[in-house]
Parts: sequence; structure tokens; C-alpha cells
Amino acid sequence: MNPQSKESAKRSGDLCEKFGYKFKWTDQHISQERMSVLRFEYDQLGSRALERLQKLRDAQVKDPDSSDATAPNRSRKDLYTILKDNHEDDDVLAQFWKETHDVPEWVDWAQLARGQEFFHRYIGANLTGFALQGFIGENSASHVSFSDSPDPWLTIKSSYRQLAANMCRHKASAGTAEILVRTGGFSTRVLLHRLFETTQWLLQVLDSIDSIQPGGAGHIATIRVRLLHASVRQRVNQLTASRPGYYDLDRYGIPVNTLDSIHATSIFCASPLWQQLPRQGIFPRKDEEADYIALFRYLGYLLSTPPEFFVSSSQAKATMESLVYYELNPSAAGKVLGFNFVECLRDVSPMNISRGFIEAGARWVNGDEVCDAMGMGKPGIYYSALVVGQCMLNLALCWAQRAVPALDRWVITTSRTGLKEFVIHGDILKRPSTFDFKHIPTDGKKTEAERGIEAPSVQKIDRWIERYFFFAFVAGCLLISGGIYMLGEVVMVTGAKAGHVLTASFVEEI
Repeated sequence: MNPQSKESAKRSGDLCEKFGYKFKWTDQHISQERMSVLRFEYDQLGSRALERLQKLRDAQVKDPDSSDATAPNRSRKDLYTILKDNHEDDDVLAQFWKETHDVPEWVDWAQLARGQEFFHRYIGANLTGFALQGFIGENSASHVSFSDSPDPWLTIKSSYRQLAANMCRHKASAGTAEILVRTGGFSTRVLLHRLFETTQWLLQVLDSIDSIQPGGAGHIATIRVRLLHASVRQRVNQLTASRPGYYDLDRYGIPVNTLDSIHATSIFCASPLWQQLPRQGIFPRKDEEADYIALFRYLGYLLSTPPEFFVSSSQAKATMESLVYYELNPSAAGKVLGFNFVECLRDVSPMNISRGFIEAGARWVNGDEVCDAMGMGKPGIYYSALVVGQCMLNLALCWAQRAVPALDRWVITTSRTGLKEFVIHGDILKRPSTFDFKHIPTDGKKTEAERGIEAPSVQKIDRWIERYFFFAFVAGCLLISGGIYMLGEVVMVTGAKAGHVLTASFVEEI
């Protein structure tokens, strides 16, 4: 049971606090009752379109006269391609195509283009927040309530069977985390690839305005993601129908429901603006807030997220705060996901960052309360100094970009081209993903706490980026100390001169 479930309904003006985040309740916030309804709503059009597309794909595979019948990968033909080829001949597909290709009248392409630049302008802080708060904090602690649950950070040395048994006894109302542990996509064996796929989608929709217009690469990728969500929902429902105990619909809600979509959209646009970046010392300007929210209002619309929850900056912030207050509660499943995420990222070349640095960063962005509830380790002051050094660098670059527009344009351009090459065409993905349904839920399959691939001994790992952040921390401390010293000197000299003037005036009067 959620800790807030027995509270009376919130009223406008009430002060709220959750995990150190404080805000005032307004009429724009979402009530717990409304959230309960949203948990049982879902993308019905997307589900119907998926069924039609699957029938068309099966027919093409079975039809020997079909031009695709002899294709070596015909059984996995891209659903978007089938949609594009057949939407004019099917009413449901025509409706789905129209919804995803007709541009709403509230879309301002110039504003959305500015929103795309926001991510790349603060690329260092945005990537840090996206990984440590978006993935660890939100995906690992959503739609669930915390109770006496197993700690995978400690029980990794014990039997995985015992951990799974403890998770089954955990009494909570689960959502996103419960779906993720059933797909297997958060296993350490595939998690890095999954993270890069999600980052690929993000980079595609942030690449250019042409990319998110109908027919663009980002637009197509978003439709594929929507169909992927429908596939996950369909598969979980099928398993639940054949094995009622697999997923408790009455407790958890519809798999990949409307509240999940609102939550995901909020993670991508609202959390960076009012949680992730401010906790790193960067405070976006009001026009940047409006532009970024407008961008993800449109992207959320393509993913069947109700646009009214992101109609303005104030509404988007209220939506995020409502989710934080009612939905952010670490669970056993979430703790497993968080553990695996850290295991997946540590000692990965070429960054070679340590567990201590990841945990210190997670604590800096999410807060100690959330990380304590997830059972994260408490790294020493050295790792906290590294995080401070990283924040100093990001903040210094932010100030420099605001002062020098040419530098701002260079950072945005370099971020776009460099990240695309590293993420989409690098060693992990090798080529753009088509977001196929790879991590398929099956009966008895559930992600557990796993050790990552063992890296070479610590002595052989070059922690170059951590060394870089430590030097930044030391340099920042020296600059601040020097600035304080110089300010003190100026005050003393000015005070001394003022004293001499007053003394001279006093002597003259005598």
C-alpha cells in the first residue's frame, strides 16, 4: 500500500514533500484517484493496429506467391514497413496512420527545433541525468511501494532462487519495474544494448526538425516504439490469460498503460528541467523550459500520451511532481534493476568508470533517501569530489555558452554528430535499431540481480575520466578559494582607504 493511500485528498495550497523534493499542490496536479483510472487505460488504437499488422505479416509469410515469402528474414519483417504498405487498404491501419501523421494544430516547428537544441546545449548534464535519474532512479523506483524486501546489493552472493522467492512475497502495487523484469531487457547481458537503443531513439528525435516531421527518421522510430509497447502489452496479457498468476492486472493495471506513458514522457522532459539539471547546478531559462516541454508534448502524442498533461511548462511540472509524490517508491523489482544497471555500466570501455563513481553520481542526482531505499552503496568522499568536479565542468561550460553564442552553436553541432556516430554506429549497436520485439516476456522468465562481465584487475583499468573530474574539482576549489581571497583583499583595501579618508576628514574638522 502506498504511504499516501490513506491520506485525504490533496487540496490546492497544501505543502508536499517526497524524498527531499518539496512543492505546493495546485489544481494542475493529478490526484491519486485520477492516476488509478489512468493505470487501467491504454493505447487501444495501437493494440488494434498491431493485431492487423501481425495478421498481414503472417499472411505474407505463409503465402508462397508473396514477394516476401522467400526473404530470409520474412518472419521478422518490420511492422512499420507493413503499415506503410497497407494503411490505405485497412480502416484500422488508416486511422492509426492518420493519427500519427496528421500534425496537431498546436505544433510549432520552430519551437520544437529550439527544444531539440536544449538537450545538446547541456549535453554533459543531460546525459548524466538521463542515465542516473532517468534509468536508475525512475525505472528502478516506479509505481511500487517499499516494504521489507530483499536487497540485491547484498544478496548477490546468495542464491538467485531465494531472491526470486523473496520478490514474489513482496507485497506492493507494481507497474513499470514489474514489466521490465519480465522482459529480460534489464539483464546485465543485454542491458547496455538496450540503453543504447533507447539513446538511439532519443538522438533520432533530437537530431533535426526534419527527423520528427512525418516520414523522418525520428518520426518513424517513434511509431516503431509505439508498436513495440503494444507488443509487450499483448504478450503480457496473453501470458496472464493462460497463467493467471503471471501478472496481477487488478493490482498492477494494464501493462504499458496510459499512466506509464505519462510517466515516461515526464522522465524525458520534465525531470531534466526541474530535477536533474538543477541538482547539477544548471537552471534552464523559462524559454528553454517551454520549448523542451513542447517538443516532448508532440513526441508523447505520437506515443499515445495524452497531450493535456504537458500543455504548458507549469502543467508538465505539476505532472512530474504528482508522479514523484504518489509513484516514486522503490521496490524489490526496482532494486534489482538498479543493481543490474550499475553492474552494466561499471568498467565499460572507453569510459572505465567505477562503481563508486556511479553510486556517488546516483546519490547526487536522486538524493540519499531514494538511493538508501534502493540499497545502493555509500561511496567515500573521494567519489563525491569527482561528481562535484563533473558538475563544475558542466556549469563552467554552461556559463561560457551563454556568454559566447558561437561556442553554443559549436557544442550543439559537435554533440549531434559525435553522439550519433558513437551510439548508433559504434561497437554496441553497429547499425540503427528498428526496435524489434527482442526481449519477449515468457512464463518463468524474470530478471534477477546479476553480476556484470568481470573487467580486468583494478590496476589495469585507466580511470582517465575520473582523474579528469578530480583535476577539475581541485582546479575549481583553487579558483573559488582564490576568488574569495581576492575579494577579501579588495574589501580590506577598500575599507582601509575609507578609514583613512574618514580619519583625515575628522582631523581636518578638529
